[in-house]
Amino acid sequence: MSADLLELLTAGHRRLESLFADAETASTPQRRRDALADAADALARHADAESRFLHPALREHLPAGPDIASYEEAEHASFAPLTAERFDAVRQHMQEEETELFPRLAQACPAGELRRLGEELANSVRVTE
Repeated sequence: MSADLLELLTAGHRRLESLFADAETASTPQRRRDALADAADALARHADAESRFLHPALREHLPAGPDIASYEEAEHASFAPLTAERFDAVRQHMQEEETELFPRLAQACPAGELRRLGEELANSVRVTE
């Protein structure tokens, strides 16, 4: 069985956490710059995936979905440019998605729709690389 949208986005969060840890523990300035560049690239891909798949699902399936999606989009815009100081803000955002938003969407959106969106996402963007 393929992963659904929320499972793929959660896996993307774990990958971002790993990249942030790489940047925070880099042994040289060059390795830190490289790790920050990798994290920024992965965050951009992940934000694009959420914009294309999560936000439309929120708008469609949650009563306050349009407002929540707009809030999410504004938070994403505040993460650029990605620097080590932004890691805590991104981590808090990911935790809020996983503990508050994803469970609400999982209850409101049919499981088949989440699987369909997950398959579409997996075929279009690699959020877990």
